[in-house]
Amino acid sequence: MIVVSGSQSQNLAFKVSNLLDTKLTRVEYKRFPDNEIYVRIVDEINDNEAVVINTQKNQNDAIIETILLCDALRDEGVEKITLVVPYLAYARQDKKFNPGEAVSIKALAKIYSNITDKLITINPHEIHIKDFFTIPFVYGDAIPKLAEYVKDKLDNPIVLAPDKGALEFAKTASKVLNAEYDYLEKTRLSPTEIQIAPKTLDVNNRDVLIIDDIISTGGTMATAVKLLKEQGAKKIISACVHPLLIGDALNKLYSAGVEEVVGTDTYLSEVSKVSVADIIVNLL
Repeated sequence: MIVVSGSQSQNLAFKVSNLLDTKLTRVEYKRFPDNEIYVRIVDEINDNEAVVINTQKNQNDAIIETILLCDALRDEGVEKITLVVPYLAYARQDKKFNPGEAVSIKALAKIYSNITDKLITINPHEIHIKDFFTIPFVYGDAIPKLAEYVKDKLDNPIVLAPDKGALEFAKTASKVLNAEYDYLEKTRLSPTEIQIAPKTLDVNNRDVLIIDDIISTGGTMATAVKLLKEQGAKKIISACVHPLLIGDALNKLYSAGVEEVVGTDTYLSEVSKVSVADIIVNLL
């Protein structure tokens, strides 16, 4: 088995290759003057099985790069390709919200199913998207590792999901922390006033872990943090699997009162303090 890295996951691929005790294959990536993508597998390929690791931080470029890598590997005689996409782009467009819309992940699933033999990802936004694939679709859970990371940083904590849809993440983390868990509920008090508070638990004088799969712009979580502080919460840590952190998301969170923001290296950022390399290895 060889490990092949796309340009978006070079460090993560190196970690995986070390855990597998196999050499990381040398790949060249560049752009033509018209901005088209070029990839070349530099090392000679003598194996018939390859693991391609390329997250989709730069979504469109990463998708094209991955297609080119997989096709090049087939041309070099690789019979089995396992594609590891730690952060799977377009997964949130998983159904038609309006007539005439493309179901983006369904369209991409057809492509991945044609060019690879297995796909591995971490905490996809919706699990049911596996039904769009005609190859094995395997996913890992990074929530326990995030909880382990913050375990010694919180005293008498409560684990909160930012909404009811993320309650399972809070439940999973709470088992690691041996803590209570709840979700934040939004209540409209008037046409201009909204209250955000835990559904049943009181955060007064408690440390809080807010956990979710993705932090994108950070606006909703920052609002929640500010209100939790007003309700007497002490230390607040915000954790997510995929730290997209678009624009000034980090600044919003810190300004709202977050003590620390923690993410994984599925989507490399300055808060990617937890690696998913061992999770990937266990799923191969």
